[in-house]
Amino acid sequence: MADQVINWLLLLRSGKATAQDYNDFLAWRAADPVHENAWQQLTGTLAGSTFGRLGDAYATGDAAAAQPLIPPPPAIAPARRRFLTGSLALVGAGACAAYVGNAFYPLNNVAADAATATGERRRYVLSDGSQLLLDARSRVNLDFSPAYRQVRLLDGAVTVSVAPDSRRPFLVQTAQGTVRALGTRYMVRQQAQRTVVVVHEHEVEVETMAGAHGTIRAGTGARFDNARIDTPRAELMAEAAWESGWVEARGRPLAEVVAALRPYRSGTLRVSMAAGGLPVSGHFPLDDTDAALDSLRDQMPIQVRRFTPWFVSINVAA
Repeated sequence: MADQVINWLLLLRSGKATAQDYNDFLAWRAADPVHENAWQQLTGTLAGSTFGRLGDAYATGDAAAAQPLIPPPPAIAPARRRFLTGSLALVGAGACAAYVGNAFYPLNNVAADAATATGERRRYVLSDGSQLLLDARSRVNLDFSPAYRQVRLLDGAVTVSVAPDSRRPFLVQTAQGTVRALGTRYMVRQQAQRTVVVVHEHEVEVETMAGAHGTIRAGTGARFDNARIDTPRAELMAEAAWESGWVEARGRPLAEVVAALRPYRSGTLRVSMAAGGLPVSGHFPLDDTDAALDSLRDQMPIQVRRFTPWFVSINVAA
């Protein structure tokens, strides 16, 4: 039974699932209470169909035409599929679910309207023609109505290219407030206790949860929390370097660079407090985190210890 659950999960997230596959999955769950219980043990208690509102988003590959989201597909290699299935047989559905969530695909992403796996950036074309580019391990929900278009950023970062619609404003909602498009392209990242906004074209208007207002113009970025908005600064444009697969650092603390690498690496990547405060400058590849770590080690007084491929610790060099 555990093998069946993980097979369904991986098929539906493979990018190759058809509408018939999705209908077969729903029929499998409804056919036997044991099936439903096994699914809930793996994915947690999720409402409804478990895959969110799928009507407003379509996933696109690099050159492929848009295809319906059934549901948002991360790329999981066949070797990973075999590894996950073997783990289920050995340690049971609960342990495998934890491993899948931590290493490859966060299980809370299953309920999101659009989401990405570890190491994945993915573009989505919405029903109004707007486009979303999601950073690795990011998730959003969509709320499109006759009065507005809203993207709820739950985790990670999203870059929005807004299609014009004079009747419906385009909003990105975070835990700290709302970013309203007054132009076409901007990036929003959800961080702990704050939001980062970077504007590529035109400008955006920010309203915090406490009601503070501010405008951020093209070529600048700003952070805001529940109550206040920082002064926009050009140097925050580096926060959007992930869009092209890089971490850009100009005197940034090592802890921030490591935080940018984590969504692109399966397993645990730790940095000590002493090492985390060291300033970093340079460009580091997100799609090859081992190379990024080696480059950091070569240019900084740090020690990078790889205990296993899934556990790396960074400390100040002795």
